[in-house]
Amino acid sequence: MAMPAVRLTLKKSDKLRQRCQFEEARRDGVKEVGSFLLLVHLPAPRTECGVICSKKYSLLSVERNRARRLLWESFRLLKPQIRPCRLVLIARARLKKGSGNQVREEMEKLLWKAGLLNA
Repeated sequence: MAMPAVRLTLKKSDKLRQRCQFEEARRDGVKEVGSFLLLVHLPAPRTECGVICSKKYSLLSVERNRARRLLWESFRLLKPQIRPCRLVLIARARLKKGSGNQVREEMEKLLWKAGLLNA
């Protein structure tokens, strides 16, 4: 008997929206550094995530949007395994040359290093 496929979706409540939430995470959170991204995490009652990709990353909006899409997609795929916390993902310049699988694998490695993944 085949199991029904689990739909992995992101809701509005999964995303950080307010500036104060980003600032709190960046000020009080713990940083994990990878080659494609910087992951900042902070304990929270439920899993929330925000993505930062500024003009410092690239002046071209196409490149910034691609980086955001890769980070959001990686978070979406890993979300069921992540313990409740507040995450801020910051794109690094090397992400321009990375693929979706590489970004997801690195994010998984950083989350594992931080102790945020369920076994």
